[in-house]
Amino acid sequence: MASWFEATDEERTELMAAVADARTAIERVHQPDGYNLGVNIGHVAGQTVFHVHVHVIPRYYGDVPAPRGGVRHVIPEKADYVGTVREAHAESYAAFSPTTPGGLSAPAIMRPPHWQALVRGGDDPLLPHLRAHLATAVRVDLAVAFVLQRGLAQIDAHLQDVVRRGGRLRVLTGDYLDVTEPGALQGLLDLAALASQWEGTVELRVFQTAGESFHPKAYILHLSDGDGVAFVGSSNLSELALGRGIEWNYRVVPARDRTGFGTVVAAFEALFRHPNTTPVDAAWVARYSARRSTELRRTVDLVPEPLPPPPEPHEVQREALAALERTRAEGNAAGLVVVATGLGKTWLAAFDTNRSEYRRVLFVAHREEILAQAFATFRRIRPTAVLGLYTGDEKAPDADVLFASIQTLGRARHLGQFPPDAFDYIIVDEFHHAAAATYRRLIDHFEPRFLLGLTATPERTDGGDLLALCGENLVYRYDLWDGIRRGLLAPFHYFGVPDEVDYRNIPWRSTRFDEEALTRATATQSRAQNTLEQYRLRAGTRTLAFCCSTRHADFMADFFAGAGVRAVAVHSDATSAPRTASLERLEAGELDVIFAVDMFNEGVDLPHVDTIMMLRPTESRIVWMQQFGRGLRKVEHKNHLTVIDYIGNHRTFLLKPQVLLGLPPFVAAVAEALAHAVAGSLELPPGCEVTYDLRAIEILRALLPMPTHDVLRAWYEDFRERHGIRPRAVEAFHEGYAPRAVRQSHGSWLRFVDQMGDLGEPQASLVRGTAAPSAGTPRVHEFLEDLETTPMTKSYKMVVLLAMLNENNLPGTVPIDDLARTVTQLARRSARLQEDFGAALADPQALKHHLEVNPIAAWSGGAGTHGVAYFAYEAGRFSSRFDASLPQREAFQELVRELVDWRLAEYLQRQPGSDDAIVCKVSHAGGRPILFLPDRATRPDIPEGATPVLIDGQQYEAEFAKIAVNVIRSPGSTRNELPGLLRGWFGPDAGLPGTSFQVRFERAVDNVYQLVPLRHHTAPAHGPEEWRQYPREAIPPLFGLSFSAPVWNQGFIFKNNRVILLVTLDKSTQAKEHRYEDRFETLDRFQWQSQNKQHRAGATEQKVARHVELGIPVHLFVRKMPKIDGRAAPFLYCGECEFVGWDGDRPITVHWKLKSPVPDRWRSVLGVPNPPAPGP
Repeated sequence: MASWFEATDEERTELMAAVADARTAIERVHQPDGYNLGVNIGHVAGQTVFHVHVHVIPRYYGDVPAPRGGVRHVIPEKADYVGTVREAHAESYAAFSPTTPGGLSAPAIMRPPHWQALVRGGDDPLLPHLRAHLATAVRVDLAVAFVLQRGLAQIDAHLQDVVRRGGRLRVLTGDYLDVTEPGALQGLLDLAALASQWEGTVELRVFQTAGESFHPKAYILHLSDGDGVAFVGSSNLSELALGRGIEWNYRVVPARDRTGFGTVVAAFEALFRHPNTTPVDAAWVARYSARRSTELRRTVDLVPEPLPPPPEPHEVQREALAALERTRAEGNAAGLVVVATGLGKTWLAAFDTNRSEYRRVLFVAHREEILAQAFATFRRIRPTAVLGLYTGDEKAPDADVLFASIQTLGRARHLGQFPPDAFDYIIVDEFHHAAAATYRRLIDHFEPRFLLGLTATPERTDGGDLLALCGENLVYRYDLWDGIRRGLLAPFHYFGVPDEVDYRNIPWRSTRFDEEALTRATATQSRAQNTLEQYRLRAGTRTLAFCCSTRHADFMADFFAGAGVRAVAVHSDATSAPRTASLERLEAGELDVIFAVDMFNEGVDLPHVDTIMMLRPTESRIVWMQQFGRGLRKVEHKNHLTVIDYIGNHRTFLLKPQVLLGLPPFVAAVAEALAHAVAGSLELPPGCEVTYDLRAIEILRALLPMPTHDVLRAWYEDFRERHGIRPRAVEAFHEGYAPRAVRQSHGSWLRFVDQMGDLGEPQASLVRGTAAPSAGTPRVHEFLEDLETTPMTKSYKMVVLLAMLNENNLPGTVPIDDLARTVTQLARRSARLQEDFGAALADPQALKHHLEVNPIAAWSGGAGTHGVAYFAYEAGRFSSRFDASLPQREAFQELVRELVDWRLAEYLQRQPGSDDAIVCKVSHAGGRPILFLPDRATRPDIPEGATPVLIDGQQYEAEFAKIAVNVIRSPGSTRNELPGLLRGWFGPDAGLPGTSFQVRFERAVDNVYQLVPLRHHTAPAHGPEEWRQYPREAIPPLFGLSFSAPVWNQGFIFKNNRVILLVTLDKSTQAKEHRYEDRFETLDRFQWQSQNKQHRAGATEQKVARHVELGIPVHLFVRKMPKIDGRAAPFLYCGECEFVGWDGDRPITVHWKLKSPVPDRWRSVLGVPNPPAPGP
């Protein structure tokens, strides 16, 4: 008979009996782990011998990379039915049919060293076998006599993976001889707490031996394919037993010994529920730790495993800790710290909170991944503390250190469960705009001894204004470039490459691209091929690539694997490769590329990653910098990080050069940076390179909006489109814009917001004044307008309003006692506010009197509000005279808080100084920046006419006109130095409409005015850094000098016993007699020619020749050409140089030796000759 279907029922029964006989015969000699049974019927089904027969095929673990699907592999695309979810996206995948989803399969990534039944220890340790099976485990049961911390650390990340993907972990250990370490139990409890925010469960029990022996050692793993494996033997959960120790463990698998596997499983179930076992919680661990012997009894199978000492702060963290100490000593109770990705901002918080005065700590973040990372970090620093989570599913409000999601704790019903003084120290991690109001509510509720804001990005983040919530107190800032310059982070080689995707065709929804459409556009053959070419051209040995979706990551991993690259996709979906196992293989060099989505943005230590590929658009500065920073860790033999970044035709891609180069938010800054990039003259840290493909430059330039005089409106619209919500006034202020700049055109900031279409009801009615007031009461819209302009010589008026808002009594009435209490709470957060209120803060009666005679009197008397009394004060009660109906109340409070936050931030940014200082706004006239003076009616002391002023210690003369200072000259000169000074301080947009830069004329010695800039959050100045660029105006302050064009427009400056050479190499625009022959002779030799009048016998010239002997340093600054895109080009600082020799006179040709050779990236730009090739 030819086929199965032609056989009778009796014949089929006999064939099945023969199959059983075949199995018996096979197992007399072999021990297969499984079987395939197959019948081929017909030629199309693969039949070649045309009589009925059945194939009995023994199978073994690891005999094929991906066994899932078994006999379904006769039709390859039907084998792995999990992957069929991709059929809905056939357009992107049609041309590519990989054999396994997401690149290499889990078995291919993590195979045990062998499949023999006995694992012997020593050179055959149990650990790699366990890790291999944990990669696909869905349920894990461990029964071990004892657990040590270093043993748990060997598999902790793998156990987290099991729980993260929804698995179940049960651990049973014992207290026999007090060997089990309390810290190991605490680590398992930490994992149980973290499991609450994932999909899995963790259950921990201990067998209380009461002197009886307890020695089980069993590891049972139930795998995702329905199979399982158990190890029963001699290995406890210790580093030695899992590693190099001689331990025998027998592997039991159901396919080989189903009865034995079932027996092990049943025995565990019985032991886990034994009457002598009890659940473990923090209280049990504390009791066990207290009674545990300090000197462990010696046991046969225990070798002490001492823990490594806790980490110590590195130099940047020490600096930040010292700055935090100083700011607290000054009286501040809140502050912001900016520390670059890779320098340990979470560690910094853990170090700073680890003090006896901070008994209870709250850490708040908007992502549960951040909470998990912070949880692990704090555990290292506080090994015995009770740590807990306050998230959607887990709430441990009594923990010593509580890690809370803002989405949960920010709700009023949860906040109400905590008294205001519940925490001594609160840490707020960087957040996005949408969460700002919730964070404000949380911060206003609590009264910690200190509030720390943390961010890894500059103060311009994603619209969440953390600086404002920290009382405008920037405690410490250390950004990415600082870390590279100091050698703490790896330098980077960045490549911006053009993206073929047309992003104009991808819908933009809720501040981001539509994921489905974005995936279809990016997961294509041509783009993947381009990525592969970029990878092969530029990448190193270990690459982390960020994709826009899980399907995109799977597609890229499949494509790369098909091209022979060892690649996997790691994400949160079912098709993901195992997370921890993949990272370990990448670090070990056994994988080439991991394609991820957002999984590795933070909290992952990957020191050996040397390439980052950005294969997706990024709408967030924070996320882009986090992904960039994954490869910045320094490690031996890693010279630099390579970054391959796709640049597309959507405005969000302008974010990338802004963040990478640390640019201000002005369009001109991006345009100028692109010009420098083309010219090869970008100012970069040592060892760093930035290369944009010319097509990428064209794309970015096309995205730049047309220049406009209304820069505030342009910034507002960009912010709104980027974040999906309009900016608040304080955010505009922090970006360098002046919210009150719109008063002339729109009447007020809030009217401007309304006319931009961003006020809904009832806010719009409140601002427009269409809501009818009660009889005899002031109009709400007039109060809002006056609130924008009321004068502030002190902070009192705004602090009082803020106190009323926090008491929910605006509109309304607040007793003076309550008002004074809340004002005290607010003022104690800021040293500047404490200075305003003075000693009255320590005396409630004095403070009440202070409030009565200052802000209360001003608000109730109409001072600074055009005579309108918006408040009243009677019988010790301060009340608003306007009203807002109940539906309008919350909207009104939001508007008032926005204006108060801005006015208070503006006040706190003022430089404290003498009361007679003159603060001027930087404005413009005829395209040049000038200084607008305060109203002379209120400041009759403002001088008129030519007035001496000091700038950086140098004498100038300022012309004080009626309303402005528009000219500043050096004595005896007619050249106006003011535009150059202001642009040197504030950049190319100084004075443009909508900006808010200010300067201050202060009384100096001899009653002479001194002019100083009021800057926003600038880092302290340092001396010049080698191979960094500086504008001409910025060079004098590097040496404690001031800029004067007649002096600094020369090429040779001899001041304060130092020589500074300013050299332009390309002199083609100069007159022939001034085309001095300045050039690099070698990598470390420079030829410089003096002016035609100089000769070697001159006194100054002799000092130059003997400068080493005389202790006169010589500093060399060089630039290729005088201008870039019509603007003055900066100079590159080449360091100090030493006189080698000279020849000739009028001019003199001088030869200098540089202290360090010209770096590779500058050699072609500066025309440095190539070094001679080495001889044979």
